[in-house]
Amino acid sequence: MLSTVALPWLHYLAVWTMTGAAVTELYLLKIGSTPDAVRLLPRVDRLYGIMAALVFITGLARVWHGAKGADYYWHNGLFHGMVGLFVLAALLSLLPTVRFIRWRRALEAGGALPAETELRSTRVLVHVQLTAIAVITLLIVLIARGYSGPA
Repeated sequence: MLSTVALPWLHYLAVWTMTGAAVTELYLLKIGSTPDAVRLLPRVDRLYGIMAALVFITGLARVWHGAKGADYYWHNGLFHGMVGLFVLAALLSLLPTVRFIRWRRALEAGGALPAETELRSTRVLVHVQLTAIAVITLLIVLIARGYSGPA
C-alpha cells in the first residue's frame, strides 16, 4: 500500500503545494511594495522550500519502491534530464530566497521596501521556476509512458 497509494499521494500533494507556494510568491511580488507582502514572502518561500524537499524525497522513494523499479529510472535519459531540471530550478530559487530575507530585514530595520526593478527580476525567476515545474511534469508523464529520450 505504501508504494502504490501513500507515496504517490504524498508526492502529488507536495508538488501541488510547492506550485501553489510559487504562485503565491508571484502574487506577493506583484504587490511587493507593501510591508505585509514583504513580511509574508519569506514564510511562503519557506513552505516552497520544504515542499520542494518533500517532492525530491518522495520522488526518490518512488524510484526505489515504485512499481517499475529503480533500474527502469536510472537507465532512462529523460529521468536524468528531469532530475537535472529539478536541481536547476532549486538552484534558481536560492536568489529569491536571499532577496526575500534581505527585504524583510531592511523593512524591519528601517521601513525600506524593495525596489521595483528587484521585484520585477525576482518575478522573472519565479516564472522560470514555474515553467521548470511544468516541463518536469511533462517529462514525468513521458517517462511513465515508457519514453526514454532520443536513441
